[in-house]
Amino acid sequence: MTNPLNTPAEQSSSANGDSKGSSDGPKRWTVYMPALFHPEAIKYARTKFNLLQPGEGLTQEECLAQADGLRTSFFAHHLTTFFLPNLVKPYLAYMVTVMRVGKLPESQLNETAAPRLRIIARNGTGVDMIHKETCLKRGIVVTNQPGGNAQAVAELALTLILTLLRRVVEVNQRLRSGERVPSISVLAPGLYGKVVGLVGMGDIAYELAKLLVHGFNCKIIIYSPTSPPTKWTTSCPSSPSSAIPHKRCPTLAQLLPQIDVLSLHCPLIPETKHLISTRQLALFGPSAVVVNTARGGIVDESALLLALQRGQIAGAGIDVWESEPPTLATSDTCRELMGRRDVVALPHLGGSTDEVTRVGCMNAVDICWDYLEGGAPRNRVY
Repeated sequence: MTNPLNTPAEQSSSANGDSKGSSDGPKRWTVYMPALFHPEAIKYARTKFNLLQPGEGLTQEECLAQADGLRTSFFAHHLTTFFLPNLVKPYLAYMVTVMRVGKLPESQLNETAAPRLRIIARNGTGVDMIHKETCLKRGIVVTNQPGGNAQAVAELALTLILTLLRRVVEVNQRLRSGERVPSISVLAPGLYGKVVGLVGMGDIAYELAKLLVHGFNCKIIIYSPTSPPTKWTTSCPSSPSSAIPHKRCPTLAQLLPQIDVLSLHCPLIPETKHLISTRQLALFGPSAVVVNTARGGIVDESALLLALQRGQIAGAGIDVWESEPPTLATSDTCRELMGRRDVVALPHLGGSTDEVTRVGCMNAVDICWDYLEGGAPRNRVY
């Protein structure tokens, strides 16, 4: 389900002496990479490309000017973009984008803004932040890395669930304020043996389900209308050994009253926009919690805040937001959610362990290199 740690990037950086990818001699391609990227992936990129970065004698504006005056924006310094300026001769000019997080709307992908864009390599699974219609119209290749961060995101989802069900944020804040907190006054439901609802049956949901079933004896109920009925069963033709005890629900309305925890693992598409809103939150039990490590926008944040204020649900773990990065100034709703003791708020760091980020960034470099060298783009989405 996950990428092996012995990646093509690591193999190629040590196993062969191909002058095209070595650190010695002239490089075939020149690229511009704004921070932030994993430092080892930056070193690896230098063995394959002539790498331009801000602070190395060039301002960002000067780097962009060498990229045919391309004008684009970078989201919270987490969107990492490669530009091949047209001054590199005799090779054709290309622009290549490698994304960690952020958004690429039509205004940054059109012919005027990015005339040489050929490939977008996503360091992760979801591609909903990339304007699909523009890419299809222009023939821009979009790739991802399915399953690469599944274990890391599942680990964080479990962390959020445990933090909520053991009232960690509340107790921590009360202690820090100087309050004496007797343990008998903060009894918590805990996770062992609870009923967990999952929306979606992708790699992350699978890894989380394994942790919940085998580690905490949880019962799993799933709403995933696009998944075949044999998935996660011994009848699954592709992976019969991946069976996990679970029950399927045909509708979300049937699932929600039964669960102690709801964990979201579906993509953000028109059908899942505000999938969890006022009507759905009213179906939760008052001791139930919701965790979102999938995409901001699947949960209606205004409806969530109101449900918490009314005591309709017990808590929420939020790693992804409708507007990112989340800050106290993002919106009144965001500020109020982050200030609550029954909310665990994180800034979209589900897959951001050191090892997962390193491997994903290095794989992204390899995907771009292979494509520029005439190879087929790996993990092409469209």
